[in-house]
Amino acid sequence: MRNMWLIIRREYLERVRTRSFLILTLLLPGIMTVVMLLPGKLINMGGKVQHLVVVTSTPQFGETVRQRLLSPVGDTGDDDEANEDTSAAKPNPEPEYIIDLDANPTEVERAVLRDKVTSQAIDGYLWLSDDAIASGKVTWTSRNMISFGERSRLSASLNRIIQYERLAKNGVTAAQADGLLKPVKIEAVRMERGREAKGSGGGKFLEVAVMVMLLYMAVLLYGISVMRSVLEEKNSRIMEVLLSSASSTELMTGKLLGVGAVGLTQILVWAVMGIVFALPAMAMQPSFSDLQIPPGVLVAFAVFFLLGYLLYSTMYAAIGAITTTEQEGQQLQFFIIIPLVLSVFMLAPVVRNPDAPAMVWVSMVPFFAPVVMYARIVVQTPPVWQIVLCLLLLIGTIAGIMVLCARIYRIGVLIYGKRPNLPEILKWLKYAKA
Repeated sequence: MRNMWLIIRREYLERVRTRSFLILTLLLPGIMTVVMLLPGKLINMGGKVQHLVVVTSTPQFGETVRQRLLSPVGDTGDDDEANEDTSAAKPNPEPEYIIDLDANPTEVERAVLRDKVTSQAIDGYLWLSDDAIASGKVTWTSRNMISFGERSRLSASLNRIIQYERLAKNGVTAAQADGLLKPVKIEAVRMERGREAKGSGGGKFLEVAVMVMLLYMAVLLYGISVMRSVLEEKNSRIMEVLLSSASSTELMTGKLLGVGAVGLTQILVWAVMGIVFALPAMAMQPSFSDLQIPPGVLVAFAVFFLLGYLLYSTMYAAIGAITTTEQEGQQLQFFIIIPLVLSVFMLAPVVRNPDAPAMVWVSMVPFFAPVVMYARIVVQTPPVWQIVLCLLLLIGTIAGIMVLCARIYRIGVLIYGKRPNLPEILKWLKYAKA
């Protein structure tokens, strides 16, 4: 035990004291924030007032479309739910368009407008002829590709205007039309432990996505770090000296726990920084008000994160013992990443139907359990016996893999020059004493 503690201490301090660790720990959250926010900022900064032409045979209808398109973003009046979601956002007071009306929807006029778009005299035109409205196929022509958000806003605005026009032709007043077209808001309520719990699936999926991202990053960053550490000590022949004073099990366990402690330190720092900077933003966003993480979910996160890290990093240590170069290790790590990738693909069906028999049995598989079982706990807590059985299988698998990998580690770290084949590895498992 004393030898293992010394190895853990050495692995931890050796990495925490490096300049790269400090830079990555402090700068990565800022880099990630910039990457997420920069595209939106660039879009807003790069935007300009567009000169558009609305072509329609009815001037009154064209003026209604013009006024609706000139209204601030978030003031579309399409539905109450949309207004609630955007109420916290500050409307853009600057006009996005300069809109001219054209009451001549003929093919000759259309050709003239196309020439103006090509010569950049105008930015685009909206073709609202009677035939286009009757068929429900309105054309937007411009030099640039219309964004998804702009297209959705135009479609919602035109649909509402056309619905009002059709109702008005049938003698329905504007007040009556408002009542008829008022949307129905669906409030998501799920039963949890006999009680109603409000909240959408988006918050639950976000919790699962954060877990998967952290686990994936921990496996890639620190699992590979374990593999590189084994390769360095193996190629420098220092392993022969270490094995004379400590067993292979102590060496491998100390290395895994030491590097894992580095990962936990970094994640804890990121979590604290994220909470400090995210709390003011969450307080200003009503959409985050229903995002409540129970203590049991936090405990499950810590347990499955640690067990998942131990499971995969142990296999990385075995790969480092088998291979002789980092390139060979990168080729073999593909087999470790496959279960994590498959777990990510299972997230959507798990969140949608966590009690499905297929999802229940998949969550029992140790290589999928850190992600799939945690997702089930977040969405809808499964029976206690399923969680206990999953943990027992996961812990037993980790213990078994550690024994097998320790045997591979015992002999593999002393083999140089040639990567062993599968029959040789099986012989190591049979004869080696960890």
